[in-house]
Amino acid sequence: MYLDKDFLTIFIGKILQVVIMVAIIKVSTMLLSPAEMGNIYIFLTIQTFFVFTFISPIGQYINRKTHIWDNDNKIIDNLFLFTLYTFIISFMSIVVGFVLYDIFGISNDISFSGFLILLFGFTLFLTMNKTIIPMLNMLHYRISFTVLTIFTSVGILVFGYLFIKIFEAGSVAWLSSILLSNIIFLFVGYIVLIKKAKNRFSGIVSNFQNISIFKIKYILKIVLPISLATLFMWTQNSGYRIIIEQNIGLEFLGFLGVGLAVSGQIASTIESIVSQYLTPIYYKKITVQNFDERIDSFNELLNITLPIYFLLALYVSFLSPYIINILVDEKYSSVYIFTIYGIWLEFFRMTSNLFYTVSLSELNTKKIILPYILGSFITLFGIYLASKNMNYEFFMPIVLVLGGIVTMILMYFSMIKVLPFKINFKMMLISLLISTPYSLLYYYANWINSIYLSSYIIILLTGLYFLGTIYFIYRKGLNSANN
Repeated sequence: MYLDKDFLTIFIGKILQVVIMVAIIKVSTMLLSPAEMGNIYIFLTIQTFFVFTFISPIGQYINRKTHIWDNDNKIIDNLFLFTLYTFIISFMSIVVGFVLYDIFGISNDISFSGFLILLFGFTLFLTMNKTIIPMLNMLHYRISFTVLTIFTSVGILVFGYLFIKIFEAGSVAWLSSILLSNIIFLFVGYIVLIKKAKNRFSGIVSNFQNISIFKIKYILKIVLPISLATLFMWTQNSGYRIIIEQNIGLEFLGFLGVGLAVSGQIASTIESIVSQYLTPIYYKKITVQNFDERIDSFNELLNITLPIYFLLALYVSFLSPYIINILVDEKYSSVYIFTIYGIWLEFFRMTSNLFYTVSLSELNTKKIILPYILGSFITLFGIYLASKNMNYEFFMPIVLVLGGIVTMILMYFSMIKVLPFKINFKMMLISLLISTPYSLLYYYANWINSIYLSSYIIILLTGLYFLGTIYFIYRKGLNSANN
């Protein structure tokens, strides 16, 4: 692996996405109250249940098979079948959504028809957007992937601002902007994929004829354990919000959600830069490698990626007051403490996902279930107890991080039995040492936190240093892997 134009394409694209992300967070927190933000988070909690439980496992199977299907000219055929499956799940979301809305009163701040339409639309169209456009990246059409991803984000920002200003519909307007932008660029992405992949559609009848009980059993054997694991993953990452909404209210959920969303957006940006460049290369390698070579390939992926995630967690922890000062509206300034907890929650989540990659590369997914079951149990039980305590603001983020730690540790011990990988702790120590300058700035934040321009200057300068440390770790990781 080497630094080439593919990496630069993704990197530059992500820099632009960061700028757009800053604008999206700033505009949404400026236009929407904490209660409206809480309303968005509770809707997304319901919607992502269907994605995590029924769609994400199939999506991960698609990632594993994309290069094989491309070689066999089967990408368009399999996308057709996946679209039908997603449509069925989307229709099922309406039925479940009706029960949650009418009987349990969840998301009642959105109109009944609006809730069901958004739930169906998000489940179908966002799923297909996040399948087709990333598939362009998996097939190494980096520029097309980057441009369409950026345009989708720009669409959300533009439509969101216009809808709220014109219709004054709050959270519904913002959710509608997300849906519309994803629909538009989904269809653009599909046209690009057809032209670039040059796969032909075999026809509806032919596709149904090729479905066999053997194929279904083979796929179910792989995806059912993933589905069970991702159900508990959803519980741990999102499901707890329902308890907060029911026991405390939307306003606190909005504050907590914004703080965690900032760390989540930052983490997902770095995670996607790393994964969108390294993961396709990794999956392509393991398609033809033997067991020992797959160990070497995963060690290389792990010991480049994990230290970078550690660098990120340290950076956001110490710079969070400045980041919040820039990214969110003034009424959310106190959420920086949630961002600190949130970035460590993201670190443990991303690390668990790295270990989780082993189960997909080896097509051995049974061992991923227990870590997520125990982690989600600790999270849900802890959040419930915290919601009954008068100091819930203090205990809730601690509980979330604790659940993430348990999941990561259990995932490590489960996956190392499948593929005996090794963590290079020397690289982790180097990441810690080169991040020590950030600690001084955290204490300085109390003096200049209210000065907007100072926050920009500090983030700009430390951001350049942070990018330099990422490149340093990347090169050092490559040299270590090749020696």
